[in-house]
Amino acid sequence: MKTRLSQTDQNTLMRAWLVQLHHEHETICRQFGVDLSTPAFEISSSSTCWGSWHPATATVKISFHLIEKHSWDVVVNVLKHEMAHQLVSTLYGSDEKHGPFFIKACDMLGVPGGFRSASGDLPRSIPKTHEKAAKTQESKLILKVEKLLSLAQSQNEHEAQRAMEKANNLIAGYNLQRAQSGEKSDLNIIIINHKKKRIENYQRKICTILSRHFFVKIILANLYDAGSCCSHKTIELFGARENILIAEYVYYFLLSTMDFLWDDYKGRHTTTGRKKRSFQLGLLEGFDKKLAERKNKEKAGNNHPSGNKETTKALITVMDRELDTFIAQRYPRISRRQHRSGKIHGREFQAGIQEGHNLTLKKGVCTKDGFRGGMLSHTKPDSQLH
Repeated sequence: MKTRLSQTDQNTLMRAWLVQLHHEHETICRQFGVDLSTPAFEISSSSTCWGSWHPATATVKISFHLIEKHSWDVVVNVLKHEMAHQLVSTLYGSDEKHGPFFIKACDMLGVPGGFRSASGDLPRSIPKTHEKAAKTQESKLILKVEKLLSLAQSQNEHEAQRAMEKANNLIAGYNLQRAQSGEKSDLNIIIINHKKKRIENYQRKICTILSRHFFVKIILANLYDAGSCCSHKTIELFGARENILIAEYVYYFLLSTMDFLWDDYKGRHTTTGRKKRSFQLGLLEGFDKKLAERKNKEKAGNNHPSGNKETTKALITVMDRELDTFIAQRYPRISRRQHRSGKIHGREFQAGIQEGHNLTLKKGVCTKDGFRGGMLSHTKPDSQLH
């Protein structure tokens, strides 16, 4: 959408966007259980106001420039803001702008805090999670983790392993310490979008690893792309800002490392490309078990920062509840589906397990897609960060 469009192409895009806005309005009403009539939608040319509600004509206007400059996730949140105004008009019969009724309406629709101010006050460029984190206390933790992962580059297997374990312990200790202090987490979302129509089973396995070991929760969702006028499958990471940045890093690290190790394995053994998936799943299974074994070892040695297993469990429960509440604001109704893993080739799967068990999380993997492993210094081109 960065190239200049002809008027015909622009009109075609705008018609598709209007259809999608109707769909989003219906979906939000259904998800949050609110009864709102479908308004008329208009794509405005305003570059100073992202959205507006006009009760006299029951019209919601959304800026062309908003859709052009931001991800559809941002567009949906602006739409929710305007729907909150619609609720104030129809449910409370009020014409107030951003008073108590509006706050209630925002709560009913799960409007995020950053989208509750007057639409004209919304920033022209919404800061990325990486940019926000670079200016906060959490950046110190992330930089320490990055430093430890740099040490994990060591050719000495035991030194590399110790560096990774220290990084994991630092993350766990930080989260438990914050929970003990009762400090409110700055909860955020990172959306990983590969612009694909499906989530592969190895991506699902990576998500499982992140959920189990890196203090995040994950929702597999859909996100409309205004440029191509179609929806893509996405991976949404929920958690404290520092946790989702680290989890995003681990996601891309595993993704790129799997390809590197498969190429190495393929060069040393007779195999075929259709067995790659078995190797990938085996590698992730081995890495998952490695992290679980380390965690169990810590429990057995009572090495948790809290010094008490029951205290640790209680603190994690509190953190989970806080995160579940945050997720429910975005997805009040979540469906869970089972997915078949497909055929597994035993030799490649077992070889992958062995590689995964030997895998050390480290910094700076560089692959053909340009990923260099930075958490604060580099933003992935296919991630939407809020």
